[in-house]
Amino acid sequence: MGKEIRIIILGSILILGIEVFYFYFTRSKDNVLGVSQTPVSSPTTSSTQTPTPEATSVPTPFATPKPTAKAGTPIPQPTFTSQQINEFIDKFSGQYGVDPNVMRHIALCESGFNPAAKNYIYRGLYQFGPVTWQNIRKEMGEDANTNLRLNAEEEVQTAAYAISKGKIKIWPNCQP
Repeated sequence: MGKEIRIIILGSILILGIEVFYFYFTRSKDNVLGVSQTPVSSPTTSSTQTPTPEATSVPTPFATPKPTAKAGTPIPQPTFTSQQINEFIDKFSGQYGVDPNVMRHIALCESGFNPAAKNYIYRGLYQFGPVTWQNIRKEMGEDANTNLRLNAEEEVQTAAYAISKGKIKIWPNCQP
């Protein structure tokens, strides 16, 4: 059945190509659909006078706003040692009732325990995507700025919260 459909489609494309060739190369350009094209004269233009600009008062200058950081511009985040990150994991896993070893496993699997890890649109220890980060942070009532994904303390807290709410599936390749 699939072979017959392919033959019908190829035949239709071939016929269409022949028709296009015939109409494009055998018809004269001034005879389209059997109707002769008659040249249309263009309207004549008349000259009109352009008004002369008049002098106006000098505009008052105002302060030009200075450029600020663009949206999405990374804000420098504090750096933490592995020991500090482990302390954050212990603190927030206890606060949210999550197994700290599960949190360590996911961080090691996702980023190699590197809080500055970047992979496509994913950032930080737990490689949160921007939309996931914003949704979870809003749910927590915390600042949803995506630059905070590179702050190890913020990211550990967000991951602990997400896991406590049963959202461990956001790390499908790093299930413990």
